[in-house]
Amino acid sequence: MIRRQDLTVLLLYYLGYSKVRDLISRLQRKSFALFIIFHDISSIEITSFVNKMRFLKRFTNVVSIDDFFSENLSSEKMNIVITFDDGYRSNFTYAMPILTRLNLPATFFISSGFVNLSREAESEFIRTKLMAQPSTNQEDKGCLKYEDIERMVDQGFTVGGHTLNHCNLAYLRDRGKLEYEIAEDKIKLERITGRKVDYFAYPFGAHRNPEFDIAEILKQNGYKAAMTTLPGLNLIGANPYTLNREATPASMHIQVFRARALGNYEGVNFLKRCISSISDSKY
Repeated sequence: MIRRQDLTVLLLYYLGYSKVRDLISRLQRKSFALFIIFHDISSIEITSFVNKMRFLKRFTNVVSIDDFFSENLSSEKMNIVITFDDGYRSNFTYAMPILTRLNLPATFFISSGFVNLSREAESEFIRTKLMAQPSTNQEDKGCLKYEDIERMVDQGFTVGGHTLNHCNLAYLRDRGKLEYEIAEDKIKLERITGRKVDYFAYPFGAHRNPEFDIAEILKQNGYKAAMTTLPGLNLIGANPYTLNREATPASMHIQVFRARALGNYEGVNFLKRCISSISDSKY
């Protein structure tokens, strides 16, 4: 099903907006990447997810977050960074084998409090922390196990922080609690993986707190960069603690996904800015 808000994205896609933008960027020698987000993947979404990954493999240049920061990017194709949030076990059972088969890198942002839980505890976490509905299908919903994360890292995938309990950092007024959620999650993940955890994703995309500088706290805890859920392209040299990411669930219509993966939503934002500028100039 195609949502009304995606119609403009599709229109720009068919009009060739992304091709024109890419040509201009090549002439200006600008490098950028689109970060995309997945969360849980159900068993009935596997085929849809496979088709999306095959599209990325064929028509884009999929890179790791490390590649982005080392500027190891293509000037001919859209650069894509694949990310997953929360720590659902489907990331390991469904997504990882597909990514491995297609040789596509990805980063998994994990709330370590959602790891290795009992069935009852994980259902409670999904309801109260992730604000989702636990599935009755035993094959689908559930949390990652310690050994799953170890296998992910052994396979070359990146693990990132996502707070201990998937907290909305915008609402925390206790600095000690906020720091604990960030620091303890990093410590636990580094203990599980045996590797440094350099990247962070804000739960619910909440990267601003009226009382505390979250980015500064992330820096103090050794994080090199952090991801929001604000759509848009990421240029080389962008603020590393407010990187954009675009929501592209496995269930998204394949044509809409293609349009978004090629950066056509950026065209929607461009049109909005133009309309806003015209409206402001009238007053």
